[in-house]
Amino acid sequence: MPAIRITLALNSKQSQRCPLVFPGTTILNPAEPSSCRSLVIKTAQSKLRLKKPSRIFLAGTGKELQTEENWKSALRDDVVLLISAGEDYVGNVKEPPPTQEGDVPDPQSLSLNAPVHILANNAYIDPLSLTQVKTTASTLPGIIHVVAQPDLHPGTKFPIGAVFVSEGWIHPPLIGGDIGCGMAWYKTKLSASQVEGDKGRRVGERLRGLEGPWRTQKDRTAWLTDIGAAHGLSGSCASAGEEWDSALGTIGAGNHFAEIQVVEEVRPGSWQDANNKRPQAMLNENEVLLLVHSGSRGYGGDILKRYTANDKTSMRVSDPKATEYLTEHDRACKWASRNRDLIALRFLACLEPGDNEWELGINGFEGDVQEEVVWEALRNVQSRKVVDICHNNVESTLWPPFSPSTSKSSTQTGSESIPREAYIHRKGAAPISVPSPLRNSASTLDPRPIKPYALLPLPGSRGTPTLILHPTLTSQNNHGFLNALSIAHGAGRAMSRAKALSQLPAKYNNKPHDFLRGDYTRIDSKGNKSAANTNASSGGDDVNADGGQINDSRAGRNVNGGTWVICEDKALVWEEAPEAYKDVWDVGDDLVAIGAVERVGWCWGRVSYKVRKE
Repeated sequence: MPAIRITLALNSKQSQRCPLVFPGTTILNPAEPSSCRSLVIKTAQSKLRLKKPSRIFLAGTGKELQTEENWKSALRDDVVLLISAGEDYVGNVKEPPPTQEGDVPDPQSLSLNAPVHILANNAYIDPLSLTQVKTTASTLPGIIHVVAQPDLHPGTKFPIGAVFVSEGWIHPPLIGGDIGCGMAWYKTKLSASQVEGDKGRRVGERLRGLEGPWRTQKDRTAWLTDIGAAHGLSGSCASAGEEWDSALGTIGAGNHFAEIQVVEEVRPGSWQDANNKRPQAMLNENEVLLLVHSGSRGYGGDILKRYTANDKTSMRVSDPKATEYLTEHDRACKWASRNRDLIALRFLACLEPGDNEWELGINGFEGDVQEEVVWEALRNVQSRKVVDICHNNVESTLWPPFSPSTSKSSTQTGSESIPREAYIHRKGAAPISVPSPLRNSASTLDPRPIKPYALLPLPGSRGTPTLILHPTLTSQNNHGFLNALSIAHGAGRAMSRAKALSQLPAKYNNKPHDFLRGDYTRIDSKGNKSAANTNASSGGDDVNADGGQINDSRAGRNVNGGTWVICEDKALVWEEAPEAYKDVWDVGDDLVAIGAVERVGWCWGRVSYKVRKE
């Protein structure tokens, strides 16, 4: 058998644990002197300090391992074994409900206390979100690895900012209804001077005609179709039908936004070698970018509703319904990506008026146009794209990850492990690389080294910086194993929407419009004004409140305010206030500390667009 990593814990005190790796030559028959049982007993004596271990139970099931068949059925990576000095099994037996009539999960499908890795050290973590993580890890079938990112915060039932790796099972609720939600950066031709100070307000005034349906259903279908597919070339169409396609090109509510940002700092580093010489992937100081955060709008929610009817939360991978769900999931991810592209087209039509490349983004054109015209506009937008990622999705991959230098799979314990197919569920967590084909032309598993993105955004709340990160695979994070090939997708909420809406208006004298001004100055309890920082440094040191120099590695930490905000929804102004979110620098520091990213630089928003009531 291949080497297997497990966790041992005391049956009477299950917080006391230690890892154990069974070599491939280990004998399963417990009667043999060099058997699995013998190794567990010796490890329990030496590592767990249990004087007379005599019984071994499978956590989660309570099954005692007494025969060779017991050991054969129980052993797999990340399983937890409870060691007893003779007492009976301690704990509840968790058995998830069957997914369909007659389909009873076997013991190997249970989560069995999958390891939970909490990456936050500086960033605040709400205790409720940790409870949600641990409950999910121990109750959903097939979960083998769990990561709580530094931006972790509570969801309605399942946490946001978490990653769940499963084997043999798909869990649609872990992804949620906004399938394919993500972020994309696009370059503009604007200069930094054109968006500074009051000029930013005037740029914001130009952002009109961005709400409501874009053109005709025929044109929307062409936008969602792979270029050339209509002429018999390989490709597909992500259209979801007119009911859902009518929202294509719109941002949506909640925390979605589009922001005009200036690159304040970019440091040289390994990210420059990772961009594959793509000119549009290179960032330079003082460039003006458009960051778009949006998803699949109502389409993803409709998919979730249909596949989770009757409280069904999990599906075996072998279930035909799982295949159908994954097909629709992939279509929704593509729909969401094209949605971000179309949002960018409409914004570029406002930001670069007179440029014929963006003519289709202007509202008011009537009638259909030729598909080639739509595809030309799509190509133009995508030529400006720096990066585009989905942070709500499920990805099929080989697990554990492969070391890029050895092409071997390694685990947290440092042992090599035979890779197998697994599914990474992300809800508010950014993937570090473009998914690669899982199988080769012979339909066999095809392990390939992971190639991280050159750059990824880590946005804070409005009026605070967006960090520029380069994801890395290092021995420190076990080549992506520790963070499940994912990083935080933003600052993460520190305050629920309800709490922000109930507390913040009184704090600011119920004047939401002050929050929308780029020149807003806050008055503290002593009557002192704190001016918005509208002179961010594009390099070198910043000056702190005492007049002293701030070390260059902390540049941007004192940036707050100075962003013109378009948000004609009063409740949303408070719900999305900067104080409702964590400090993005703390989140970034936690990712750097575990070797998951290099911090390349930072951007600062000049105009942030949420919604207009047009």
